[in-house]
Amino acid sequence: MSFEFYRVLHACGALLLFLSLGGILLTPKDQKPAKLAMILHGVALLIMVVAGVGAVHKSADTATPLKWGAWLYAKIGCWVLLAILPVLIKKGLVPRFLGLLLAIAAGAAAVWIAMEKPF
Repeated sequence: MSFEFYRVLHACGALLLFLSLGGILLTPKDQKPAKLAMILHGVALLIMVVAGVGAVHKSADTATPLKWGAWLYAKIGCWVLLAILPVLIKKGLVPRFLGLLLAIAAGAAAVWIAMEKPF
């Protein structure tokens, strides 16, 4: 599979991730999040990690290969935050509105880091 395929797959995983986070965050406090939203969250995380690692691996075949730099570890940190966010909200450790802001900030930071590779 090509580098572009992995990039598109990674973007689709991100779309699914934020769709599932919306479903989780919009669930009333006294109810459990919909099972479909939680399943979609896990599937989206899996798609993103497989496609992300595949893209980094395939980029070694291109003219400008991606290297495992600090930018990639920062993206993994954003991914981990988005992965544990539903648990933090469900346990009451993070209020829902703050969870929404954290999700937006982590997603925006991940996109900026991927585009700019600042470090």
